[in-house]
Amino acid sequence: MALAPRDVVLAAGDWIGEQFRNDGFEWLPRRLTLQRSVGSLRHQIHLQPSKYNRRGGSIKVQTMLNVRDVALRRWRQTNPDLVIQQGDYVCGHFLGYASGRANGYFYGDYEDGEIDLTNPPERERHLSAWVATVREAVLPWFAEASDPDLIIGSRAADMTGTPACIVEWLASRNRTDLVTAFLDWYLERHSAWADGAARGATLAAAGRRPESTSDRPVELGWVAARATAG
Repeated sequence: MALAPRDVVLAAGDWIGEQFRNDGFEWLPRRLTLQRSVGSLRHQIHLQPSKYNRRGGSIKVQTMLNVRDVALRRWRQTNPDLVIQQGDYVCGHFLGYASGRANGYFYGDYEDGEIDLTNPPERERHLSAWVATVREAVLPWFAEASDPDLIIGSRAADMTGTPACIVEWLASRNRTDLVTAFLDWYLERHSAWADGAARGATLAAAGRRPESTSDRPVELGWVAARATAG
């Protein structure tokens, strides 16, 4: 009888965990997450099984990257006037967007982070290819996303949906000197955010907070202005 999809995913996670044990990662089966701690930072690779997985049918897993910082959580709690977000989240996006590192960055797309576990004889080959991608592209991604001087201009910063979190992280690391450069770079890459970011900066100058916590461009402009005020 074919294994249940979750059992296949758990077995794949156990195998992956062994491949990265010497890199400091631990497989957390209840959370379907590969995680390591680097100082106050946590590097996470989340396995997200497809909702279309079926016993005896297709079994596919998408993968997501996160960087979190427990020190950022504490800083946010003690500086409520400078932040909009709470928690320890710094940045993240689908693993596939970080793939394809060779001779500089040539990035992949969403599908490059998928692991196809459908056919038992092919599972180890697909897992090995994914492990190679993590070693070649994702471990360097984590290194860049964990360094204030390197995160500006990184794939992590470019693809995250909440760049204001990176600004807050820079401020928590006493690197507000990098905020303006990061903001300018991000808005050059994402020009559609410029008007919203300007509105956020105007609100900050007037001593007001954004009315919505889901308007990301406004949030970015507000947080950047608050971080560099004075």
